[in-house]
Amino acid sequence: MTESNEQNTPQTENPNRAPLSRVHPALFVLLILFVIFVTYQIFGGILSVLVLGTDLKAAPKNLSLARVVVSFAQFMFILAPVILLSMLQGNKAKQVFRLNAPKPKAFWLSMLGIVVIQPLLQAYMLLQNKLLFSLPFGTEFLTKLKEVMELFESATLNLVTAHSVVEFIVVVFIIAVTPAICEEFLFRGLIFKNFERSIPTGKAIFMTGLIFAIFHFHPFDLIPLILLGYYLTYTVYYSNSIWTGVFVHFVNNFLSAYLVFRYGRESFDRPDESLGNNMEVLIAGAVSAVIFVIILYAIKKSSIGNKSKIVVNV
Repeated sequence: MTESNEQNTPQTENPNRAPLSRVHPALFVLLILFVIFVTYQIFGGILSVLVLGTDLKAAPKNLSLARVVVSFAQFMFILAPVILLSMLQGNKAKQVFRLNAPKPKAFWLSMLGIVVIQPLLQAYMLLQNKLLFSLPFGTEFLTKLKEVMELFESATLNLVTAHSVVEFIVVVFIIAVTPAICEEFLFRGLIFKNFERSIPTGKAIFMTGLIFAIFHFHPFDLIPLILLGYYLTYTVYYSNSIWTGVFVHFVNNFLSAYLVFRYGRESFDRPDESLGNNMEVLIAGAVSAVIFVIILYAIKKSSIGNKSKIVVNV
């Protein structure tokens, strides 16, 4: 049995009018990634360096301005180009971005799933670090790479550390609201829709999650990011609404922001690599994995049979 989306087609809604309507969807995905890389990673990066400076360990002199720049960069250099590219492709916004009210059952199951998956991700990071830094080779390279990534994490923590409720609200807007909107419209909107037009839905969901993970440039978090990217795309597809992805993405990032606000920076530390001292983490991760799989099945089952969106072929 295979699933196919009735909208899987390489054509756009206005093939004779839009300048980029005849570009093959797979090539259009590459175009999207190139444009966003130039605008966000390069232009946005230059802007960030000008405001934040090059010392990633030091807090910006003007923290408020730095936070405004970080949020502005995502709306200006991710969301704006995505909307423009969609228009140039001749898409109808409601269709390509799935601007629909989410199916209630799928929505609430999706929200539950992002909470349930957290112990699984923590357990995986524990096992991964234990394995990587126990290898008989490459340890020096991995250690240096980890130090570099910790510098970037330190810069992020400077921006998201809040000392009052009002400041925490600002941080939530930057770290949770902004990426939840901008990244979802990019990945679960334009990129996912173009993948759907060129490859089977299952592969489209996976590829969207993979690109989402690579986009974040964090090698140690690659597998968890792939899983999160896959899950976000999965929930958007089966709820038939990008708003599911936006809210799930928001909750995931909000939890991180709240941990920093409630418990301080140490809440971002990696767990102790001693497996014996973290048996509770591993057990919680195993339980989390089982429940998470059940939730995935429940989300899918809640959507099958609704409308004619999902067609099952034997």
